[in-house]
Amino acid sequence: MNVVLAAGGILYIFGQADWPGKVIVVVLCLGSAFTWSVMLTKWQQLRRARGTGESFLAQFRRERDPLHLFIKNFEVPECPLYNIYRMGAEEVSSQFGNGSNPRKVAGGYKAFGGSGTTTLAAVDTDVSISDRTVVNLDTLRGALGRSIDAEVMKLESQVSVLSTAVTGGPFLGLLGSSWGVMSVFAAMGEYGTVRLGAVAPGISAALLATVVGLLVAVPSLFAYNWLAQRIRHATMEMESFADEFVNAVEHNYVTN
Repeated sequence: MNVVLAAGGILYIFGQADWPGKVIVVVLCLGSAFTWSVMLTKWQQLRRARGTGESFLAQFRRERDPLHLFIKNFEVPECPLYNIYRMGAEEVSSQFGNGSNPRKVAGGYKAFGGSGTTTLAAVDTDVSISDRTVVNLDTLRGALGRSIDAEVMKLESQVSVLSTAVTGGPFLGLLGSSWGVMSVFAAMGEYGTVRLGAVAPGISAALLATVVGLLVAVPSLFAYNWLAQRIRHATMEMESFADEFVNAVEHNYVTN
């Protein structure tokens, strides 16, 4: 075992393989490096999304007006929840008119800042319930749904690489091993020798492809399952926040 694990032992075994076996081992090693980079990248992305999401929710729930962060130009561009919120806030604000034609809402006039900007202006004057703008909640839900789909696609990007590694790695390794064993038996038939010292290096080189294939597939399997679970959890959080935002908009801006 120690001989196999030694760097010289691995290089010796690799050197005993024929060129198709070497190509397959090199491809598997490159695939392993790529899958590990995907694992680390997605882990950092989900970790950052969780941290920024908690901070954003604390800011969002601090005031009753669901558009107060949008009015104050509060931004967290790397936060999926903020991106969903921004899409929803832009959809709601688009129904308030433009800077020259503001609409009355709960808490005062709100409108685009003018000159094509998307910043809302707020006037702290009360208006009656009968003067509130009725926001189209179906349109708002559609905009939030599209934003959620876009954020989920970002989280799921490159995750399919891991599933491909799980299914393809062992089969590619098996191909290399089968090719190597076939070459060993062909050499035995050609030279008419069955000495263990003559066939053992070729057999070990053939099995190297299977070992490398499993080393690619096993970490990818655990990482894929973990990432899939975390993405499902993040999707549920985004859907829950979308419902919370719609309820807040309905409470503040929709006439019942």
